[in-house]
Amino acid sequence: MADGADLGPLLARVPEALRGSSAYHVPKPAQIIAKLDANELPYALPPELRERLGAALSEVPLERYPDPNATRLRAILAAQLGVAGGQLVFGNGSDELIALLVNAFAGPVLYPVPTFVYYRLAGIARGVPLVEVPLRADFTLDEAAVEAAITSSRPATVFLALPNNPTGTLWRTGFALELAARHRDTVIVSDEAYHAYAGVSNLPHLAEHPNLVVMRTLSKVGLAGLRVGFTISSPAIAHVLEKVRPPYNVSALDQRAAEIALEHGAAWSAARAAEVVAERARLAAGLAAAGAEVFPSEANLVLARFSAAPAVYARLMAAGIAVRAFGESGPLAGCLRVTVGTPAETDALLRALAT
Repeated sequence: MADGADLGPLLARVPEALRGSSAYHVPKPAQIIAKLDANELPYALPPELRERLGAALSEVPLERYPDPNATRLRAILAAQLGVAGGQLVFGNGSDELIALLVNAFAGPVLYPVPTFVYYRLAGIARGVPLVEVPLRADFTLDEAAVEAAITSSRPATVFLALPNNPTGTLWRTGFALELAARHRDTVIVSDEAYHAYAGVSNLPHLAEHPNLVVMRTLSKVGLAGLRVGFTISSPAIAHVLEKVRPPYNVSALDQRAAEIALEHGAAWSAARAAEVVAERARLAAGLAAAGAEVFPSEANLVLARFSAAPAVYARLMAAGIAVRAFGESGPLAGCLRVTVGTPAETDALLRALAT
């Protein structure tokens, strides 16, 4: 909050934790030549798919509310994932799904730090206790510390980003399954937003763990503009989430676009993800050659620590290259997070670093 005094007596109605937090801000250079700050797929949809989308979206009846059950989208995804339709819950991106989980299961929220910022924001907005478990210095997961924190704080929900954002680290995926088996009264969320780049998933083990939730999104595979995410869980958990899901939360246009993309663009998306994985290695090598400490990544991003990160960040912004900076304090001090872009974007980044 920029100036609490502006609220006058309403300030007392704002939760203390919210007063001390800031709105999410994304700085932008004056002219962007490489947008490498948001972990998006760097490739536009192919012309033939865009044409198909345009024709399909032109027929969506905008005078009507969207299908509240996302019936057709649900059937397509259920068939592709090999699950029942009743196991799916759709949200306006992963952010809304995280909020639904925090709303649905009352109690503390536990997550490692640093990690995806919205776990914290969702907990603050709903006034639930936050249990933050620090990662090790190399951003690996301290499993013993997580286990101890669950035992002592008895959280309602545990979020594990597999792989993690902003570090790119892929923690041992089986740990989430072990937690689900040991703590049956806790919802264990396997957040697999970057599944396409890691190639591993806890989805095959869902039936064995009724308190496990697998969370996915279309945002990282070429459809960030749609804001379509979904959870896969037991029907019982899905039923609870549906009770707190806002009606019509996924627009008719988003539903139809997601249907077309999943039916006709899945192979294209998988091929582009494979290209990103190959480019990730070149980007990491280039950052290391530029003097950065580069952390292993299994996502479509690379985290690098520079000895003079503010100067490096300013140089990149001046060159029109947007990356994510994390300041000079805390566990991410001196770090820049770079989305894996096209080969041409990697070239532009490395040229700017060399100047």
